[in-house]
Amino acid sequence: MFRKNLLISAIILGFSGGSFAASTLSDSQITKMNLSELRSALDKKDITSEQIVSAYMAAINKDDRQGKKIKALITLNPDALSQAKAWDEADHGGKANAPLAGIPFIAKDNFDTKDILTTGGNLALETNKPAKNAFVIEKLLNEGAILIGKANMSELAASYGWMGYSSVGGQTVNPYNPLRDTSGSSSGSAAAVAAGFAPFALGTDTSGSIRGPASVTGTVGLRPTLGLTSRSGVIPLSLTADNVGAITRTVSDQAIVLDAIRGMDPNDRATEFVKQPVDNFSHSVASGSLKGKKFAVLDNFDGGNPDVDRIKNEAVNQLIHDGASVTHIHLPAEFENLWSLVLGPVGTAEFRPQFDAYLATLGNDQPKNSTEFLSVLNKLTDNGKKTINPGRYKGLIESIGTTTTDSPEYIGILTQRIPHLRSELLKIVQEGGYDAIIFPTMSCPASVIHGKSDKNYICKSVDSYAASYIASSTGFPEITVPAGKAVGNVPVGFSFMGKAGDDLKIMQFAYQFEKK
Repeated sequence: MFRKNLLISAIILGFSGGSFAASTLSDSQITKMNLSELRSALDKKDITSEQIVSAYMAAINKDDRQGKKIKALITLNPDALSQAKAWDEADHGGKANAPLAGIPFIAKDNFDTKDILTTGGNLALETNKPAKNAFVIEKLLNEGAILIGKANMSELAASYGWMGYSSVGGQTVNPYNPLRDTSGSSSGSAAAVAAGFAPFALGTDTSGSIRGPASVTGTVGLRPTLGLTSRSGVIPLSLTADNVGAITRTVSDQAIVLDAIRGMDPNDRATEFVKQPVDNFSHSVASGSLKGKKFAVLDNFDGGNPDVDRIKNEAVNQLIHDGASVTHIHLPAEFENLWSLVLGPVGTAEFRPQFDAYLATLGNDQPKNSTEFLSVLNKLTDNGKKTINPGRYKGLIESIGTTTTDSPEYIGILTQRIPHLRSELLKIVQEGGYDAIIFPTMSCPASVIHGKSDKNYICKSVDSYAASYIASSTGFPEITVPAGKAVGNVPVGFSFMGKAGDDLKIMQFAYQFEKK
């Protein structure tokens, strides 16, 4: 690990001295610009892609493995600066540049990146360099975006109490409070955006893994309608609920990134069942209004933390002030227990066969199935006693030893329970005439990092992620937007959830809420 960290620092230091024409903008000014501002500055030639990448690399060098030691990143693209310079020097044929062309981004380390390490945060894959890019990575690169690094994450996208810890990347810390985590599992992606290491980062969300990290880092996270984005080329956890999205600073940025990564992929069947919007989200996200809208305020998960409850009330009052009407509702009790009713058993059933299918695509020097994977991991961790999160190791042993995709329980969840949950939620929304369901993204603020203590942390909730499981179990879209801060200077997010296909609608609501 120490050698790996030295390598990262050396690469970053190499970036900080790139040669380019002088800019009137400082690094700090560049790293505060939103995506539209970056696009405009690039198109006007007020700035170069090389300067943008250099500015972000300087921020990474300052605070990722040094300074604040956020540990948001696992590895860097050593060619990022030369790729940015090549974009600057290329003849674009007088055509308008794509929205993200020449703009850097970070990807969670479970996205395949050609010839760049993709570890999933696990030592057994620490030398894995895929032969091709994940679908959404390829879309971004084809648009001209510049991948600058891969983000740390909860190991293989499951935290088991150690949010943002991996045996490859170590422990990601919250940029707002070093005693707190950045939730999981897209921990490094959220920390990177919050710390100013990139204007946006890709993440995955199975049971809250984009929304939770965004909520506790004061960023914007969207779990799209299931199938709006492709999961091919991403290390799977449970494809019934796995989803791909982004973490951004603003809702407008979120719409721009979603336009770039969405689309049908023949290698992901889920994308075949979703109608792709004709118009770009970014063209319409600012045109919505809160006036006259009707929201259902979800009260099932109150009482976890007094600051979260306060911020919830403030958010609701703000919506009323802006002309919306609200109705407080309690969903049926089954919606409070979706981990045990849906996500837990489905994840246990699906992990091994889906993980095996992924491993089979890797190079000959990599483990080709779960048995080989575990054999490699055992040698590197002394059978799980060193380096790896012990809970994650235990979960791996249990998941790899389980094959239940033909069980009546699993089949019943897919064919009966999930359709029932969708229809029940749709019925509640339609009968109430609600435009969206709203609630605090998590019932408690960012939790304390494993091994540390913080007397200011209060959480009376059994599972502070429980509200997130609703969108995960139904495939409905949910966006979280910053709403306030709890004691300890920790951000708290507020969510808008709609029915399938309501991605633009909830982004419009979040955009108007964010402006206040």
